[in-house]
Parts: sequence; structure tokens; C-alpha cells
Amino acid sequence: MTWSARGYSSIIDYVLTNKKLSPLVNDTKVFRGYDVTTYHYLLISKIRLSPKWYTFTKRSLREEEIFRVHLLEDPSIKLLYQKRLYQNLMHSPWSLNNDVKWQTLKNTIQQAANEALGKRKKRRNKRRLILWNEDIKNLIENKKKAHLRYLTTRSETDKLEYKRLVAIVKRETRKKKKELNMIYMEAR
Repeated sequence: MTWSARGYSSIIDYVLTNKKLSPLVNDTKVFRGYDVTTYHYLLISKIRLSPKWYTFTKRSLREEEIFRVHLLEDPSIKLLYQKRLYQNLMHSPWSLNNDVKWQTLKNTIQQAANEALGKRKKRRNKRRLILWNEDIKNLIENKKKAHLRYLTTRSETDKLEYKRLVAIVKRETRKKKKELNMIYMEAR
């Protein structure tokens, strides 16, 4: 309601958008109490507009390939990489132009890394639970069943059971993460 007087109230102020811009309207509020010597209230709408310099580019569906740098921890592979790099640097042509020098150096390092280390596909921010095992899988399935049971019955006992299972799943995953961190720290 944006207008109120003599016991009557009505909406007389609107925020109009077309179909294309309607998803960009985040929130519209009426602020009471602003005294502007009128019966109207202040109407504020938050609209998310993208900056003009921002252009949306679709990511390509192909996955990026990155070098398997973790293999350099192995001394034999590290030595192989150093030898390949030395050989490639000795056989690469040099130029007086700095841009050409940097490009040649970059290509030489990439070629040596590709020969010695190889490449792997980069994961795209997929949340994966490394510590997944059958116990945790069963606990999560039980928790999901309890949640569905609570949603259908809305009883207090089902709600308590669901919360108890949530706590158990959290506790077990924390315990497993601590175990894996200890194993990782001992291996270093």
C-alpha cells in the first residue's frame, strides 16, 4: 500500500518492467514514516543492472587440460623433466626480439612438461566428497529418508529424528576428514 487516508488505502505507485527485465528486479519495498507532507509512502525498488562493460561469454564445454605437476615430487620424473627442458632449450632458436624470446621459452617449457609429466583434465569446481565410503553413504541415505518422512508427517518426533541423523552425519564426516588429514600430514 503506498497511499493511505481517511481509513482508505490503495496501491497507486507501481514498478513497471517488461518480461526481459522482470527477473532483474530483486526487491520492492514501501517505507513508512518519511514525512514528505503527503499521504503517499516512499516506494523503493532494487534492480540489478549489469554494467555496460560486462559481456556474458559462454564457457566452452571442453575441459581444460593441465600438467600433472604433482609428479615432480618423484625424483626420477623430476630428473627426466630437467633433462627434457635442457635438451629443448639447447635446440630452440633464439631471437633479438623479446616477445619472440618469451614465446620460445614458454613453448619450450610446455613441450618439456608435456613430454615428462603429461596432462590431465581439470575438474570444474565439482564438490566431491573424497571420504565417501559405505558407512557414510548409508548414513546419508537414512538422513534423506528421515527428511522425507518428516516432510510428509510434520510430526515433532520425525523432526527430532531427522535432526539427530543430521548431527550423526556431520560428526562422522568430520571424523573421517580428521583421519584423512592425519594420514596426509604423516605422508608429508
